[in-house]
Amino acid sequence: MEYNELVRLWEYAFQMLYEKDIALFETDVQERSIAGRLAIYLQHKYDGGFKKDACVDLEYNREGNDIKRPHPEDVNGWIAPDILLHVRKTKNNIFYCEVKKKSTKANEDSNRVKNAIRERKYQYGLNLYDIRKNGARLSVFDEYDGTIRQVEYVYDKYSKALNKTNITQYWVKSNEKWIPAMNEKGL
Repeated sequence: MEYNELVRLWEYAFQMLYEKDIALFETDVQERSIAGRLAIYLQHKYDGGFKKDACVDLEYNREGNDIKRPHPEDVNGWIAPDILLHVRKTKNNIFYCEVKKKSTKANEDSNRVKNAIRERKYQYGLNLYDIRKNGARLSVFDEYDGTIRQVEYVYDKYSKALNKTNITQYWVKSNEKWIPAMNEKGL
């Protein structure tokens, strides 16, 4: 999937969510309800214009036929992304999304997403956060040459647009911690 296709896919899902499901915000539902509705719209749009072999799943804790673990040696823990697009029973992973209704971009989910890209080879990672009745924030992550790029977007329900902000951050992993890296301008 191309980057711009990913952005259009999510913009469509947000448009549908804010057009059809405003009651979710008026009743202050849990983030799982919002994630569920987004997954429906993502699958609908994906099926309409892309390959039909991939599925949008919620809380999917499998990698092939095995339990998806944080690390291969960790036999007790498991991980399950809030929303993901993948081909089941394969390692064909398109995106991994964590959802936090009232959080900021600097949350533990951002690290989970970066780890999923680096260790599990997801093409994209997303951190959806600060979900409100008039819009939401979305960080989109991808990897290039060992560096994770994070681009910030804001969805505005009134303009029905997912707008890229002027915030882009680059990350590298050093001593098992994610640290900011220089961007293409050397900053």
